[in-house]
Amino acid sequence: MTIELESALSELETRLAEAERQANGLLGRLKRARRMAATGDINGVTTQLEPAPDAVDRLVMAFKSLDGSFIYDAEDAFAGGTYLAELMAEAARQGVTIIERDGRLSAFPLVLKLDAKTPGVRVGRKMVRAIRPSALVKSLKAAQQAGRFNAAGFLEQLWRAYQHLVPPGWKPQDGSDGPIVSLSRIHGLLTLLPAAAADYPREAFVCDLLRLNREPDTRTRAGLGFTLPASTGSKGADRLTVYDERGGEHIFVGIRFLPPA
Repeated sequence: MTIELESALSELETRLAEAERQANGLLGRLKRARRMAATGDINGVTTQLEPAPDAVDRLVMAFKSLDGSFIYDAEDAFAGGTYLAELMAEAARQGVTIIERDGRLSAFPLVLKLDAKTPGVRVGRKMVRAIRPSALVKSLKAAQQAGRFNAAGFLEQLWRAYQHLVPPGWKPQDGSDGPIVSLSRIHGLLTLLPAAAADYPREAFVCDLLRLNREPDTRTRAGLGFTLPASTGSKGADRLTVYDERGGEHIFVGIRFLPPA
């Protein structure tokens, strides 16, 4: 039997709320009795303490109802695809598009990765352990709306890497457009260190390329413009693919820099 995390947590919430209500009621009774004892209100102390045993019994029953009330095999749900199906259904309900292609997940411009052992979902560079579908999708939606992108800073990084990879002989001062350089090679140069490769995977790099492409007038500090030539016929490592907020496919292959206007 497949257990949905959302419904399992909702039922658990109800039981926890009842246990919390009973605990607060008993704690409130004890506090009132203590205040009355401090002032010598003997009748009041008796009034508060006489029902206390019943209140304790209700609290114990509420805690016993929690025993075995929540069972969820995250590793099995992640591996079997039931969690992902539930997450995507909730995303659709909240109007967030999650794309699954070639074993990769994205909610543009966020790259997602399920981690069954944690259990958690890596969102970009951050591991998120709050994986209840309704809560996670809500946070993804907020991140999409609040995300800021430094197009000029990203283009400057591309330019620095480009200068190491461009064939010798071209200079922007010559007034001609620069040669096309593979974006895959540029990403490789930007992530030479193992830690850098883990922190900045290709999926995140391609998301940044799409955001840069949406700001075509961005220029480097030296005034150089850019184009991102793409070919749908490109294959292999040079073909970088990303899916936008609506699931539209975008392909990037190379970049060329343009002389200052």
